Amino acid sequence: MKKILWPALLVVTVTSLSACSKQNDRDMASADTQSNTTNAPVTTETTNSQSNMSTEMSSNATANSNWAGEYEGVFPCADCEGIKVELDLNPDKTYELSEEYLGKTGNNETETKGSFTFDPQQPSIIVLDGKAENRKFYVGDNFVEARDIETGREIQSNLNYKLVKKSP
Repeated sequence: MKKILWPALLVVTVTSLSACSKQNDRDMASADTQSNTTNAPVTTETTNSQSNMSTEMSSNATANSNWAGEYEGVFPCADCEGIKVELDLNPDKTYELSEEYLGKTGNNETETKGSFTFDPQQPSIIVLDGKAENRKFYVGDNFVEARDIETGREIQSNLNYKLVKKSP
């Protein structure tokens, strides 16, 4: 039952979030177009510096082995008290993902092992393999954050989607 419920919840969440983000994308694109026509040189400089900063951060995420470690937290759950998540990222780009549905009885735990890659377009994003439904996580300083599976963008929500590194 849980195997059916989790993908269904995930589809509903992603669909809801992508519907909201598409409008925001259009609004941002419109705002970018307007600012480009009035302040082209400033926007270009800003874009170049942001691109350089993004490249620096990206290079640091993939080259720096600080991302390896054990992360834990509790994700929101529609029909339980929360999902306790533990994600172990190993230097050889393998992972172990444990999830426990809090407040549920019976078979309420899953464990998944596999490999992950860094997204070539967004090197600060890791993509777990198909065993973990290709979930995406942003790699930050001493945390990872679940991202939209389709776009890799931040999930726009007040709910917690961060896992904190156990031993920095």
